[in-house]
Amino acid sequence: MRLLLVEDDADVAETLTAYLEREGFVVDRADTLAMAQDVLLNEEFDLVLLDRMLPDGDGVDLLSFAEVHKRPQRFLLLSALAGIDDKVTGLELGARDYIAKPFEPRELVARIRAALRGRLDAVREVRRFGPILHDVESGSFFVDDAPMSLRRSEALVLEALMAREGALIQRETLEARVYGYDKIVNANSLESIISRLRKTLATKTDAVKVMSVRGLGYQLVRSA
Repeated sequence: MRLLLVEDDADVAETLTAYLEREGFVVDRADTLAMAQDVLLNEEFDLVLLDRMLPDGDGVDLLSFAEVHKRPQRFLLLSALAGIDDKVTGLELGARDYIAKPFEPRELVARIRAALRGRLDAVREVRRFGPILHDVESGSFFVDDAPMSLRRSEALVLEALMAREGALIQRETLEARVYGYDKIVNANSLESIISRLRKTLATKTDAVKVMSVRGLGYQLVRSA
C-alpha cells in the first residue's frame, strides 16, 4: 500500500516514515500544501496522511483540491488541533478519520488499515452553480475551491436551490426542506435564513445571488 505523508516537521516525518515502512507501507512525503497538490495530481496513492498546520495553508484545503480536480482519495488527518469543532470540520469535509497529536504509532497503523478497508468511489455526486460547488455525499460547499461554512438551515436551503439549478423554488418547498412538512413555521423564519445565506455568499463571491420572487419563492441567479 502506498501512502502520501504531508507533514512539515522533518523529525516527525522521518520517524513516522521509518515506522510505517517497517509495517510494510510505501511512503512518499510532501512538506507543503503546494507540494502535496502537485504530487496528488500526478501520482496515485491508497491513502493520504495529512497534517493541518502547514507552512503555506491549512491541510484540509487539500480535500477540496482533490474533489475539484477529480482525484478521489482517502484522507486521514493528523493534527494538534484537537478541538471537537476541528475534528467535525475535517470529517464533514470528507476525511476518513482524524487523529489528534500526539498519538501512538500503533494506533495510527490501526486507523490506516481501517480506513483502507473502506471503499474508494471513483465518482462522487457534485453539483455546481457558477463558482459554488456542492459535494452531495459530504454535504460540504465550496466557493472557488475554498470551503464555505454554513449553518444547517442555510445549507439545506442552498442545497435545495442548487438541486434545481436556476429554477424557482416555492417558499413552501424550502420551509418543508428545513422544518419538515408537518410543522407550523413562523412567516419570517425562512426570510431570516435567506438573509443569512445572502450575507455569507456576499463575503465569498459576487457572481451568484439568491433572488426572491414576491409571493412565490426563491432562485439562484448569476450576477450580470
